[in-house]
Amino acid sequence: MSKNIKWAIVFLAVVLICVGAIFFGQLNSKHKGAEIYIGSQLYQTIESLENEDIRTVTVETPDGTNTICYGEGKIWVEQADCKNQVCVNHAKASLVDEVIICAPHKLLIKVTGEDSSQADVVL
Repeated sequence: MSKNIKWAIVFLAVVLICVGAIFFGQLNSKHKGAEIYIGSQLYQTIESLENEDIRTVTVETPDGTNTICYGEGKIWVEQADCKNQVCVNHAKASLVDEVIICAPHKLLIKVTGEDSSQADVVL
């Protein structure tokens, strides 16, 4: 075998290993939780969004009330008594560092943790 063919085989093997690792990592999501802030103060930490059943948290602030639901890897605002309803109409958050904001109530929900499906790849 010539040197070029050997190097081509080695290169192909390395590429296949890298692609396999990326693919496996995307299938293997890691722990995700959430943090709920009122203003700049941490109000509550949700340890895991991976519950099979849907759980509810009611957040009452001087500015109003939000009902937050979470489970099955997602978190969302189910109900709010604010006028614009932007937080209620926001899609369910599931990606790490994704946020949902209710500006009238000064409420921020942030997904935390690691999610290997968001792997950065540099080629």
